[in-house]
Amino acid sequence: MTAGIEKINLVVPQWQGGGQNLNTFHGAYALRDNYLGERPSVTVEVATGDIAPTEQNILGYQDILNDMDRVNAAIRAVQPRRIFTLGGGCDADAPCAAWLNKVHGADMAIVYVDAHGDLNTPETSDSKLYYGMSLRAVVGDSAPEVISRLASSATPDQLVMCANRNLDPEELRFKKDNDVCDLSVEQILADPACVGRAVAEKGFSHAYVHVDFDSLDPAEFSLTPVPEPHGLTREALLGLVRGVAEKVEVVGLGLLEYCGTKDDRGDTMLQQLVDFGASL
Repeated sequence: MTAGIEKINLVVPQWQGGGQNLNTFHGAYALRDNYLGERPSVTVEVATGDIAPTEQNILGYQDILNDMDRVNAAIRAVQPRRIFTLGGGCDADAPCAAWLNKVHGADMAIVYVDAHGDLNTPETSDSKLYYGMSLRAVVGDSAPEVISRLASSATPDQLVMCANRNLDPEELRFKKDNDVCDLSVEQILADPACVGRAVAEKGFSHAYVHVDFDSLDPAEFSLTPVPEPHGLTREALLGLVRGVAEKVEVVGLGLLEYCGTKDDRGDTMLQQLVDFGASL
């Protein structure tokens, strides 16, 4: 597939996948306003009213479909080869990863840095919250209307899971049955460059890096809706991202699940991550 422009900075304040809580909606704007600065970006408008009812076993189903339509419209308008996404909930960048997977002909690892697996299906999720299903959708398993809004489906072999530590039984089953590459917090703390090596050893030339801030230990970073103990340090996260970039071409970065506000400024880790994403 031939892309149009090289790069887009995309702000996707999608929040409905996590239930009736606007913290990540405001967090996306805070990341943009506090750290992106004057660099150009496209902001996807997202509704903020009461969340839509559960359909197809997904809470806020129509809201999420509407959000995906708006994200896709923004992407298709410019057809980028690289995307930097500021979210929003951790489901906000699913259309971006799917688009880039299509652009790069599936020669793209999805480096998924997250305390959670996001590998449930609508049928296996107890909460019915889409943000726990979004990666499973990217590999082609979700409600048909969700799948139809993703530009491509990745394969489990493209996944490099990082810092997972609170997974549901179905997520554990999926990873085991599909022999998904799975790098623990302990492995990454000992050697952040192990992630980049794993991507290169799998034979990919490109990577999409999804960073949910709950991958960090709460003692290191607390401005995320669902913190989980025993996570990464700030330096390990930065080293992970740098290490992937040293081995392959990073064509996308998503920074997600941030619940800071306009008053939460001056975080050097956030600034470095935003600078990296803006420079793709």
